[in-house]
Amino acid sequence: MAYLSRIFIYPVKALDGVAVQSSRVLSTGALADDRRFAIFDSLGQFVNGKRNPRVHLLRSKFDPNRQTLELSSVESRPRTFHVESDRRPLEDWLSEFFGFAVTFRENTDAGFPDDTDSPGPTLISTATLRAVSDWFGLPLDQVRARFRTNLEIDGVPPFWEDQLYGLRGVRVRFKIGQVVLDGINPCQRCVVPTRDTTTGAPIPDFAKRFVELRKKYLPDWAESSRFNHYYRLAINTRLVSQEPALCFREGDNLIILGPVGAPTPVAAAPAQNARWTGQLRVAEIIQITPSVRTFRLASPDGGKLPFTYLPGQYLNIEVPVDGTIQKRCYTIASTPTRPDYCELTIKREETGTVSRYFHDHLRQGMELNASGPGGKFTFTGQEAESIALFAGGVGITPLMSVIRYLTDRKWPGSIDLIYSAKNECEIIFHNELDSLAAAFPNLRITTTLTRATNGWPGRRGRIDSDLIHQILPDLKNRRLHICGPSEMAHELRSLLEQAGASPEQIKIEAFGGSLPGPGVSHNGNGRAIGTVTFADSGKSTPIFDGQTVLEAAATLGVPIDRGCLAGICGRCKVRLIAGDVEMDEDESLAPCEKKEGFVLACQARPHASVAVEA
Repeated sequence: MAYLSRIFIYPVKALDGVAVQSSRVLSTGALADDRRFAIFDSLGQFVNGKRNPRVHLLRSKFDPNRQTLELSSVESRPRTFHVESDRRPLEDWLSEFFGFAVTFRENTDAGFPDDTDSPGPTLISTATLRAVSDWFGLPLDQVRARFRTNLEIDGVPPFWEDQLYGLRGVRVRFKIGQVVLDGINPCQRCVVPTRDTTTGAPIPDFAKRFVELRKKYLPDWAESSRFNHYYRLAINTRLVSQEPALCFREGDNLIILGPVGAPTPVAAAPAQNARWTGQLRVAEIIQITPSVRTFRLASPDGGKLPFTYLPGQYLNIEVPVDGTIQKRCYTIASTPTRPDYCELTIKREETGTVSRYFHDHLRQGMELNASGPGGKFTFTGQEAESIALFAGGVGITPLMSVIRYLTDRKWPGSIDLIYSAKNECEIIFHNELDSLAAAFPNLRITTTLTRATNGWPGRRGRIDSDLIHQILPDLKNRRLHICGPSEMAHELRSLLEQAGASPEQIKIEAFGGSLPGPGVSHNGNGRAIGTVTFADSGKSTPIFDGQTVLEAAATLGVPIDRGCLAGICGRCKVRLIAGDVEMDEDESLAPCEKKEGFVLACQARPHASVAVEA
């Protein structure tokens, strides 16, 4: 017979737990005093083991009768604070310990649960904890402290609790004593279980080994479709109904009542159609910042968009400027989950003829020639269990599409946006990002300003290695997307790789740079390495170390179509007839095009003399 053998509450989120013999259930389903308090940084983000390994050096003891919290560390003697009357000295002590300002907050109604959709107590069996203990040679109490589960069930074999969830949309109802709960899903774990709970020292390859063993020992009868990855342990629950004086007690029997609900199909990611060409109508123009506007585009017939796209893709746009057609590609900032329109968010650049046209001449009701979608800088949530997004300035646009898409679909994975802007008035989507972060606890926004005013309360400076380590201690487990000016993007790639990220994790969409005009010499790094011949035009010119084929073409006035200058849009592809080139980015080339010798002129840097069809 399955029975409740242990109950644990964690009065301060991220700090030490307390074993209790009984626990009252709140109306939300959370246990009284569990995660009742939490520590926050100046940006309103939790200070916990996921983000700050120093948490593991803290020891805490909470006395619910006296309402006192004792704190200590290897660096300081124990000190006791009353959680109400000593709030300011408590925050000062914690701020000194962490090295930055923090606040200590309380929520007596619901606590601060990790999963707000399933705020009931987490549940696991003692036998499962013993199995994990054997896998890693850890003491059982260490495993308990790493996984921080509320309810522990005994009298059952390992992984018995994996029957307490079903297909997506199906809840498994069960009863512990007089408390009726629904099992929702297997709990997604974070970086915390990989670390020693007293030192913060990680076990190398813990998550990798755990995934292998969890998959190996997952019972045949378990619903494996609920595992988009196998770094999951324990069960998330939801309270079915609240009754007066409802509580859990050690020794209560657990009885499974059966499945509830019907399976729901998993929403598929939007399909990418074949390339579309046509017209879009300007439905609305929205001022976002003094220099940035959003242009909402819709189908001219008032129906749904005539194409589908993936979050992070772009459109090619044609506009008439001074009697000639100019083409540019702009990433779509809206989400595919709202197919009645798409949005381009564009900054007015003084040197950008097309961006100036959008801002100065485009009006509601006008129509634009467009084609697309294109680009492989996409993320739908199926590629990884968590993602970190790095944006610089208007480079936030494809990442905003991803954020909007994932939050619209209530994606359960962790989403971090680390955003660098010049000053507060240039933070694009500022209010919307704040609202989304408030509504979705798995979305965190970190903004840093390079030219902040004195009144800015947040971070300052560029994104650097210290910020990356503080915000993303688990970056080795993340998909990493970067979009911004080329210099920033490539600098960030280097910092992430130095922090332990593999090149395969990192996806970049960079922009910026310019081309010389006809007759203007562009010497690359100053050393001629051969010539570049444009066979169709019958022209040739010296090619310099570091110079691209597109730059050489521009000096001769050889017409090669271009768009992003970042190897993304693919419009500058030409066939290489002779010689070799290297390219930083080539994702916009299909495999068959690469086999046929096509290169991207904006990326192709020759090693010696080359010839191309242009």
